[in-house]
Amino acid sequence: MVELALAYSPPPCPALDAILAQNEDSLPCSDDRPMPDARAQADPLDYSRDSIRYHLRHMSDRVAVDSDMFVYYVGRDRGGRPVRASVAPDVFVVFGVPDRQDRKSYVLWCEPDADIRFVLEIASPSTRTHDHTAKRDVYASLGVREYFLFDTPDGEKPAGLLGLCLSDGSYREIASVRLPDGQAGIPSEVTGLVGYVESGRLRWFDPESGEALVTYAEAKDQQAAIEQRFRQEARHRRDAEARIAELEAALRERGGDAGA
Repeated sequence: MVELALAYSPPPCPALDAILAQNEDSLPCSDDRPMPDARAQADPLDYSRDSIRYHLRHMSDRVAVDSDMFVYYVGRDRGGRPVRASVAPDVFVVFGVPDRQDRKSYVLWCEPDADIRFVLEIASPSTRTHDHTAKRDVYASLGVREYFLFDTPDGEKPAGLLGLCLSDGSYREIASVRLPDGQAGIPSEVTGLVGYVESGRLRWFDPESGEALVTYAEAKDQQAAIEQRFRQEARHRRDAEARIAELEAALRERGGDAGA
């Protein structure tokens, strides 16, 4: 006698169903709380987000770079029951989704193709312990391939950069490399950049171009210097043309005098 194999039907779970019914439009996109150490965190956050986004701009149809935005996922409470959980990485790179300007948050159960491969946390004195422990565990559980931590300087500790790569479910430190100027940097395979610390500031180096990615202020200074050089060259050109015109006029006048 052949017994029929019945398809497994999981028991109903109202709590999970309620979670899965929520989406980007129904979930909060902000907790209305400022960054704990905004002055120390804002510059490296903005610079890193903009630099990485610019570097990966040719992949914007399938790779998104965002910052300080909620990522929602299904977690578990102490009793093993499903709960809605969230984390807000300072800077993160998500493969499998387009870079949308109108995005409010990432709801992972609604976007199964969203693959968070890189996270950077700007660890200030008030967040450092949490960033190095609890958040590290969360990102490992979400399968984030690379986790970088930039420790902002304070009165007791200088700035530092740590790069971690996920291996068999836990993070291992990424070995440093030498940049052309001889200082140490930490390579990110996901972004294709090398992070390093210079004069207490987080910087990103592009091995392909052989140059460091500039900050917004540096880009403005460079543009201003280029425009000033163009103005100087234009002024020199006008002066030269005026001098040539004077010489030509003098030659014509001298030639007229000789003919007389």
